[in-house]
Amino acid sequence: MARARKKNPPPTVSRPSLLARGSDAEFRGLIHDLIAYGHKLDACRDAFAAIAGISGAQYEILMLASRADGLSIGEVAVRLHRSGAFITIEANKLVARGILDKASDPADGRRVLLKNTSKSVELLERLAPYQRRVNDVLFEFVDAKRFRELRALAAELVGSGDRAVAMLELLLHEAEAA
Repeated sequence: MARARKKNPPPTVSRPSLLARGSDAEFRGLIHDLIAYGHKLDACRDAFAAIAGISGAQYEILMLASRADGLSIGEVAVRLHRSGAFITIEANKLVARGILDKASDPADGRRVLLKNTSKSVELLERLAPYQRRVNDVLFEFVDAKRFRELRALAAELVGSGDRAVAMLELLLHEAEAA
């Protein structure tokens, strides 16, 4: 008795550069690897946050604010791809604990800037040894050239991701209307 041939699922991409011998298997593998790595990054973020006694989102806000001399809520929201309202709520929790400070922007009094405090500086000093050890392992195979390339590629992928999500929202709307 002949065994039925397994039918391959339809490809999930059409761009020739993403297909290998007409198959999207390598592309699917890449997507699964990126998702798995994203989960590892989330786990590291959450562990750093736990060491600091804050949430993962608050950790992200702290790390962004710590690298600037005052960063607006809007700038943080754009960089983290979150709503301004969400960032405001989480930043207010950090302000209430004395980890960040809010100050008026001298150039535009309507804008509120998030600034470091002595408490945030101490917290960052305490976290740094953990971050260095873990981040060095996370990126142990990345040399200086590959780091520059990865950084550029990641920025481009984030932009493409934004456009893909916008397209998906439109497609969902169309599917609901049909």
